[in-house]
Amino acid sequence: MNNKLLAAMLAAFLVSPLTLAKNTDKNSVRIHYKCHLALTDQSDVVHRFVSAARTESEFESELQGRMVYYADGVSGSTIESVYECVTADKIFKTKEARELEAITPF
Repeated sequence: MNNKLLAAMLAAFLVSPLTLAKNTDKNSVRIHYKCHLALTDQSDVVHRFVSAARTESEFESELQGRMVYYADGVSGSTIESVYECVTADKIFKTKEARELEAITPF
């Protein structure tokens, strides 16, 4: 009896990751973005994000009102507006965003 129970539990344990993997396949595509933002504390920053696959404009619209944390990881400020977002492998169009990116430690 114990061997059958143990075998059933072992089979369920081995099959469960495969079942979960099927459910997460649609969310497994992640896009890395970098965005030039205006925060409520009157500062402009370049911040990186990772998001599920979607267009840049959809991603930008979801950012407003979201919290961005400072380097200490505890304090932060809310996103007031989004100037520009591009995928992480592309170059910003504006000079201000490129200059901020150059001095931002990632």
